Amino acid sequence: MQTLPISEERVMCALWDCGRAATRREIGARLPAACRWADSTLLNFLMRLEKKRFVRSERLGNKNVYTPLVRRETYCGAATAEHLEVLYNGDVRSLVKTLADTGRLSYAKMEALARWLDARVAESPEYDYD
Repeated sequence: MQTLPISEERVMCALWDCGRAATRREIGARLPAACRWADSTLLNFLMRLEKKRFVRSERLGNKNVYTPLVRRETYCGAATAEHLEVLYNGDVRSLVKTLADTGRLSYAKMEALARWLDARVAESPEYDYD
């Protein structure tokens, strides 16, 4: 699956957060404050996403509504796997170490991650990470 530039990812996240087909205004309202672009810029991102087949637009009255064609989990899994491979040669431990060493992953979150991994291994031995 194709990964998107950060700006387009932000638009997709805002659309996914809407939980249903949404108008440009509804999508714009869910964008982070740093991404409050002009209407024309947001429309341009939505058109790009439509060309890439991430969204579908439909006319509803006098407005367009945008429907995500890709599930958030599907995209996030593909994008994360690609970044993990490119940046860390597929080594999850290196990723976690980097996050911890740079203060972007707290000890509490590392503990929660370890518990989650242990539970996954207990459920399904094919997830064994040793």
